[in-house]
Amino acid sequence: MAEAVLIISKNGYGKVVDADEFPVKSRGTKGVTGYKVTDDSGPVAAIEHVQSGKGQRILVITAKGTALMTAVDDISTRSRQAGGVRVINVEEGDEVVAVLV
Repeated sequence: MAEAVLIISKNGYGKVVDADEFPVKSRGTKGVTGYKVTDDSGPVAAIEHVQSGKGQRILVITAKGTALMTAVDDISTRSRQAGGVRVINVEEGDEVVAVLV
């Protein structure tokens, strides 16, 4: 069981990143990259603290009411700089609005 961060974009792409990949920064820094935003992936919709290897599930909800429940372990673990993989198919004119753990 590992501490991780789940990142989901508005267009339905997401990834799991090990929490150790995010260095601790003090005040006055410019932060670190957590997700590679592209035209395909869209901006980040949700970031959640999850635990991989525990059988934890998430519920992804879109603005038009589509919902998908999936296991955190089924989402690829990627690096901070990498893009995500398709988690939910989002129709034209729709977007992810919420993620529940």
